[in-house]
Amino acid sequence: MKNSTALKSLVAISLFLSGQAFCQNGGFSLGSTRVIYDGSKDSASITVINSDKAHSFLAQSWIDNYSPASSNAVSGEKAPFIITPPLYRQDEGKNTLRIMRTGGNLPTDRESAFWLNVKAIPGSSDDLSNKNTVQFAYVLRVKLFYRPEGLADKNDPTEAYKHLAFSQKGNHLEAKNSTPYFITLHSIHVNGKEIKDVSAMVPPMGVQDYSLPENTRVKSVNYQAVNDLGGLFEPLAYAF
Repeated sequence: MKNSTALKSLVAISLFLSGQAFCQNGGFSLGSTRVIYDGSKDSASITVINSDKAHSFLAQSWIDNYSPASSNAVSGEKAPFIITPPLYRQDEGKNTLRIMRTGGNLPTDRESAFWLNVKAIPGSSDDLSNKNTVQFAYVLRVKLFYRPEGLADKNDPTEAYKHLAFSQKGNHLEAKNSTPYFITLHSIHVNGKEIKDVSAMVPPMGVQDYSLPENTRVKSVNYQAVNDLGGLFEPLAYAF
C-alpha cells in the first residue's frame, strides 16, 4: 500500500511539473498557445476548456512579467494587466478569460512579453474520497505579447523572423533581431545538426545566444520560427 501511495504521489508531482510546459493537461486545456494583445483594443481573451465530463476544476488565473534571463523565468514586478474572472469553477465546457491592461509604462516602439498562467485545482470526487491518493493543482502557462497600437502598420509581424541575422561568438550562436517583435524559434540546425535548447526567445531589437557543441565552426544555419497562432513558418536558411 505504501508503494502504491508513493507511486500515485510521484505521478501527481510529475503532472504538476509537466503542466507548466504545455497548454493542456488531462481534461483541462487552453484554446491557444499564445495571446496577442493588440494595443488598439480594450482587451484580449483566451478560452479555457474542460473536456472531462466527470470532474470540475477551480480555475485561478494571473499574469507574470517575462524575464529574459530564462525561458521560464518571471521578474518580480507586478504585470500591468488583470484577468477576469480571476477565480471560478470550470465545469465541462468552455469559458473565456478577458485580459485588460491596467496601465504601466510599456514601450511603444516594440512588443512586451508576459506569462499568462491558469492554475487548475481539481475538485473533490466521490470515487476518490475513499482511496489513498494525493491530488495536486497544476499550472498551464502561455506567452502573452502586448503589441503597441500602430506597430503592425509599420512593421509586418509575419515577416519579422526573416530578418534574423546569425553570427558565431566562441561556443555560442548569436541571433540578432532588428525588428520590434519577439521571435520564438522552434528549431535551429547548425551545419545540419540540431541545437538542443532554443527555448529562449530573441527579444525585439536585441540578441539571444544559443550554446554550440565544443569545437563547432558554423558554416550554415537553418531555422524555423513560430507564428502568432502557434504554428510554424516555413524553414529558412542563413548563409555565412
